[in-house]
Amino acid sequence: MATFVCRVQFLDDTDPFNSTNFPEPTRPPLYTFREDIPLINQIAGVHRLLKAPHKLDDCALQLSHNGTYLDLESTLAEQRDELEGFQEDGGRGKKHSIILRTQLSVRVHACIEKLYNSNGRELRRALFSLKQIFQDDKDLVHEFVVAEGLTCLIKVGAEADQNYQNYILRALGQIMLYVDGMNGVIGHNETIQWLYTLIGSKFRLVVKTALKLLLVFVEYTEPNAALLIEAVNAVDTKRNCKLWSNAMEILDEKDGVDTELLVYAMTLINKTLAGLPDQDSFYDVVDCLEEQGIEAMAQRHLTRKGTDLDLVEQFNIYEMTLRHEDGDDDSQPPPAGRKDRRRSSLGGSSEKRGLERRRSRRHSLQNARGTTSAPASPSSPHCHGPSANFLPFAGQRIEDVSERNGGLGSPYPGRSYATLSAPSTPSNRYGNSANPSTDSKTDRPALGGLLTSSYRQHQESLAAERERRRLEREERLQRIEREERNRFNRDYVDKREEARQAREERYKTVEKLAAEEYERERTRLAPRGRSELTLSLSLSSHPPSSSSSRCATPSSVESQEDATACLSSKQER
Repeated sequence: MATFVCRVQFLDDTDPFNSTNFPEPTRPPLYTFREDIPLINQIAGVHRLLKAPHKLDDCALQLSHNGTYLDLESTLAEQRDELEGFQEDGGRGKKHSIILRTQLSVRVHACIEKLYNSNGRELRRALFSLKQIFQDDKDLVHEFVVAEGLTCLIKVGAEADQNYQNYILRALGQIMLYVDGMNGVIGHNETIQWLYTLIGSKFRLVVKTALKLLLVFVEYTEPNAALLIEAVNAVDTKRNCKLWSNAMEILDEKDGVDTELLVYAMTLINKTLAGLPDQDSFYDVVDCLEEQGIEAMAQRHLTRKGTDLDLVEQFNIYEMTLRHEDGDDDSQPPPAGRKDRRRSSLGGSSEKRGLERRRSRRHSLQNARGTTSAPASPSSPHCHGPSANFLPFAGQRIEDVSERNGGLGSPYPGRSYATLSAPSTPSNRYGNSANPSTDSKTDRPALGGLLTSSYRQHQESLAAERERRRLEREERLQRIEREERNRFNRDYVDKREEARQAREERYKTVEKLAAEEYERERTRLAPRGRSELTLSLSLSSHPPSSSSSRCATPSSVESQEDATACLSSKQER
């Protein structure tokens, strides 16, 4: 008969949001398992030995060294692979143990039930703990997704305020870190719809966190871009708004106080476009953006003094991607995007597809304007426009902005950089006009794709600045989470301190009353004979002498008479 002797202990997680540590004693007891009997027939003995508070039908066994849950329907002999390394020393003189705890499905259903039925401080505490629960037990994520926990989070978050929504987004981010969690989100488009809805919130922290989660979702795999477009279409169609209106509202921000939101929104658009495989889906999104004036938004941000370099890069990637997809001869693919053009959505031969390639709405409008105007030369006014503010990432026509703009100055004081001039197309891409004589004076020959050393230096400084801003963003987010956690802890500590002080005040009051009562009782029950004896001894210890009697004054005689009278009255009583 093969046996397996090991230490056992229980974890009181009957309340999933208020689980406690392992109980005393710290040295768990030993239990002998039979290796040839299913664990379901032996778990009652473990439960009886530990005197655990769990319901026996809800119990599960977990290995402490790797967190694996044992199959109760199987024997230990059939699960030898999970027990590998279990008998090794756990460090600091402690041995590994088998933990008796609540089953995953039971804990998940308890979590969901509490989220649905709680409110106020109890709901806040539950949502705040949700991320840590998923972080402590990764197996809980799969059960949570299977039990429609994502639907629960969305329903609770739709009716919650911004603080509760932030807690839900933190928990959702922890879920998306695991493969099971991300697959659950991929198969639950309502979650993506809710995240897209939140980027239209009036609270910046909610918008920023939702944008970051959407970026994680889109970057996970290319097909997720189509799922995001499906979610955007569902939300905006239901609201009777233009597609991508929430993202465009962020980009249309006039003051641009929080540039991180602008960078995240434009990066999300570029990542989504990069994941689309065919022309129709690509141009459907692009035409919606162009119709809502993304050109004018880009121009306004790029001409503003001190524009964020990350935002400049994202607008530049969008511009280069669009020109490359439209098939401009001198266009270059963006460095982080697709190197080849998307496949045509039409059938037929490759030659037919090449002739019938779809173009963007902007490209069509330019061609329509170009048929009624003379072709533009490199020095024509059509080459002077907002596109001159885009920083080139590939070989294009380079011009010095400080010379071109004259007294307008550089958007970045003290920094010289090169910009991309508009190609010699039949019309101006951005619709701005300028003086032909001014452009002819500032015309520069094409450099054939070679970057100057000053431009390379600018690119290096651009990368350094981008890294610095990224680190600042991470530090800010960590500080916000730390402050939120400290605020919660401070409230808890303050309440504990108030309770302690009130308890001490009660103790002091009780002790004072007890001391006064004891003093009154001691005074009242003092022995009578002792006071009389003391008085008689005091009188006898000083016998009157002849000299003192002779020298006694009338006052001393009166005092002695009073003392004698007082003594006699006490004796009568």
